[in-house]
Amino acid sequence: MNNDDTLVPLEPESDNPPMVGSPSVELLSERSSSSTGATSTVDVQRSSVTSSTTAALSSTAALSPTATLSPTAASLFASTLLSLSVVLALLGALRLLLPITLEQSRYSWYRGQLRAEYEASGEQLKQVSIEGLSTVSQIVSRRVLPSVVHITTSDQFQGLGFQGKKMTTGHGSGVIVDSTGLILTNSHVLEEGQIINVYLADERSCVAELLGSDPLTDLAVLKINAEELLPISWGDSDFAEVGSPVWAVGSPFGLTGSITFGIVSSKHRLDLTGTQYDSANPLNNRGKSRKPGPVARYSDLMQTDVAVNPGNSGGPLVNGKGELIGINTAIVGESYRGVSFAIPSKLAKQVFDEIVQSGRMRRGWLGVEFVSANRWNMLAQGEFELEIGNQETMTERKGAVINRVLPESPAAEAGLKVGDRVIALNGSIVKGVDDTIFQIGSSLPGSSIEIELERSGEIQTIKVKIGQRPE
Repeated sequence: MNNDDTLVPLEPESDNPPMVGSPSVELLSERSSSSTGATSTVDVQRSSVTSSTTAALSSTAALSPTATLSPTAASLFASTLLSLSVVLALLGALRLLLPITLEQSRYSWYRGQLRAEYEASGEQLKQVSIEGLSTVSQIVSRRVLPSVVHITTSDQFQGLGFQGKKMTTGHGSGVIVDSTGLILTNSHVLEEGQIINVYLADERSCVAELLGSDPLTDLAVLKINAEELLPISWGDSDFAEVGSPVWAVGSPFGLTGSITFGIVSSKHRLDLTGTQYDSANPLNNRGKSRKPGPVARYSDLMQTDVAVNPGNSGGPLVNGKGELIGINTAIVGESYRGVSFAIPSKLAKQVFDEIVQSGRMRRGWLGVEFVSANRWNMLAQGEFELEIGNQETMTERKGAVINRVLPESPAAEAGLKVGDRVIALNGSIVKGVDDTIFQIGSSLPGSSIEIELERSGEIQTIKVKIGQRPE
C-alpha cells in the first residue's frame, strides 16, 4: 500500500469481489470522502487555536506595566480626565449658585404672596361691611403690613475692639407711600444716627437716603432703591370722625409687624402737654434730658386710644379701608396710657409733597407775635401773673391778638397793627394762638390769605400775601 492511500476499515472478505457500480463500491467511496473532510477540519481547528494563542499573548503584552500606551488609549485617558474636570467644575458652580438661587426663589415667592394678598384685600375691603369687625381687622392687616417698614439708625463706632462695627442707636417705623421707594416717617426717629437702615416686610433690607425733614411737624421723607414695593393708599383725615375705628401698625419695642386697634378719641389737638415733646413737664421729664420734638403750634394732631409704644413712631394710622389717615407720633408719658397722637394725613401729605419737590418744608409766615386775648388784656393792665382762681373763672376770648409786628414783614406791608385781634382766616374761625399760627404756617408762601380782625371795636378784613418763614 502506498503512503498516499487512505486507510479504511477492512471489510470482511467475500468470495466474489465487488463490482464497479455495486452498492459496496459506492459505500467505500463515501467513507473515503468523509475521512478526508474530517482531516481538513482538524487542520483548521489547529490553525485557529494557534491564532488565538498568539492574540492572547499580544493582549497580555499590551496590559503589561512596561508596555507603551497606544495612541487610542492615550486619547481615551485624556477625554476621561477632561470630562471629570468639567463635572467637578459644574458641581462647584452648582454649590455656589444653588443657595443664591433658592434664596431668590424664596423671596420671589414671598413677594408674590404679599402682592396677591395686597391686591385681593383691596377688592375685599370694598365689599366687606364694617359690622364684620374681626374680618375687617384681618383684611386691613393684610392690606397694610406689606407697606410698613422697620427703621433703625446707627453710627460707626471707633472704640477699641469694635472698630468698624455699626452700633444701633435708635429705631422706629415708617410707611411706603410711593412705589419709587419714598418712605414717610417721624424726624425724631432719625435723630440718633447717621446711617439709616430700612427693613421691608418681605425681609429685604436697604440703606435709606434722607431726602428732607421738618422737625416742626416731626416728619421726614426717606428714599430707598428697591423694586416691587407695595405702597399704602393715601386717605383723607378730615373724613375720620370722632369714634371712627382706626388701626396702628409699626414696630413697638422692635416687634415688627404689630397691629393694634382703637378709635379716634378727638381731633385738632394743639396742646402736647404731657407727651414726650413737652420738655417743660417735670412729671414727664423725671430729671432726664429729652430730645426735641415738634412744637404744638405746627401740630394739628388726632387723638386716639390705639395702643402706641416706643418703636411705633413713624408708623401709619389707617382707617377701615386700609388708607393712611395719620402718622403715629406721640404718647402721653413714657409708655402707653390710653392716649396717643397722630399727625393727620392732610398735613403729612402737604409736608411730604413739599419735601419731595424742594427738599424742605416751605412754611407760611406773617412776621408777627401772637398772644391770647386774655393774655393781651392782662399785659395791657400791667398784670404779669394771674391767680389760679381768677384764671379758672375767667372766660376765654376767642382769637389771637398781635403783640408785635416785625419791620418789613408781610404783616407790616399789609398794615397789620399791634392790638389787632384775629378772628378768622379765610372765613374759618380761629380757636386761639396755636390754631392761628398753624393755619398761617400751613399756607404756601406766595399765596394770599384774608384775615378778619377786630381793631378798636370795629371788624375789618385785610388781605395779606404770605411770606416764607426764615430758616
